[in-house]
Amino acid sequence: MPYKVLVVDDESTVRSLFSDLLKRDKYIVKAAPSGEAALVEISKEDFDIVLLDIKLSGMSGMEVLKRLKETKPQLAVIMITGFGYDEDLVCRSKEYGCSGYISKSLPIQEIMSKFKECVESAKIAPKKEDKGK
Repeated sequence: MPYKVLVVDDESTVRSLFSDLLKRDKYIVKAAPSGEAALVEISKEDFDIVLLDIKLSGMSGMEVLKRLKETKPQLAVIMITGFGYDEDLVCRSKEYGCSGYISKSLPIQEIMSKFKECVESAKIAPKKEDKGK
């Protein structure tokens, strides 16, 4: 069964791009335009992976990451940014438990490759309903 991904970005074009790329690779995808909306979605249903923009308007991606890991410590959260590599943000996000970091400025093939690498390294446990199949 494919992984279920929540894409969180306040830019609609970025949400659409990531959603389309992931759907093309057979992931089940939902999107949220803000950190607050992401927390609501996650409270209503389970996701395997959250692709989370580090710089959101309103609640920051770091705050969302912190809250997600408090309530769902096993959830794989991959941080994305359009601002390049920021050593401080990367270190803090890893301290909070993120599973990886992707720059939006990478070519599309590299974004997907990096996403899959982060998913693999997160070692997401299979869903309970999948175990007998």
